[in-house]
Amino acid sequence: MRLILRPSLLLLLEEKESHGYELYDQLSAFGFEPQRLDSSVVYRDLREMEELGLIDSSWDDDSKGPRRRVYRILDDGRTRLTEWMDVLDSIQGRMNRLIDRYKTNQV
Repeated sequence: MRLILRPSLLLLLEEKESHGYELYDQLSAFGFEPQRLDSSVVYRDLREMEELGLIDSSWDDDSKGPRRRVYRILDDGRTRLTEWMDVLDSIQGRMNRLIDRYKTNQV
């Protein structure tokens, strides 16, 4: 699942700016189970992607309650997301061929 964590986060940020907990919560749409995914992993990946210039963040001073960091995707993040999607599409094609061949050889 780590293979698709960063592309999943970038896709969510492509759809809209979000804070970390909201992103964490939305990952279930991609098959991530909250009880099996430590939120610290999500925040670490967000921080690393920010260091790589894929995303940016700022403090949301308008939120009610504690301040939250809001993340947004940058142009380099969009480029990287497209590259990841191409790779994942290729992997999916190879996996489908493997599964189809396995099923063909089953009695």
